[in-house]
Amino acid sequence: MVSPTAESFDGAWIVQRVKGIDIAGFDEMRFDFAEGTLYGSSPCRSFTTTYGPDLQNLMFTPFDIGGGLCDEQTMIAEREFLQQLGLVNRMELAEDGQLVMYNFDEPLLWAVRLPG
Repeated sequence: MVSPTAESFDGAWIVQRVKGIDIAGFDEMRFDFAEGTLYGSSPCRSFTTTYGPDLQNLMFTPFDIGGGLCDEQTMIAEREFLQQLGLVNRMELAEDGQLVMYNFDEPLLWAVRLPG
């Protein structure tokens, strides 16, 4: 893993995998990092949070969630996704540039940078 700075994450990311959640049927799940803020969209709603103090001791502020409703199964998966994201306390970039988000030593979420 590469030792990143907060600026290393700036830009848009597409979620590829979330531990314990089947996201195969979802349209793009993405988030954008910009100057200590994480903006994102999941199948039904959007979210915003800030993070800090550093990437190895990460804490998120409470998520500001907005948007609409979906079918029950999608809403359950989305809730589980947001719960997993809320558990993240460190982030790293793999050698191939993939973002890996952890709860201590347990990887929870994998994403790739949106080309562009």
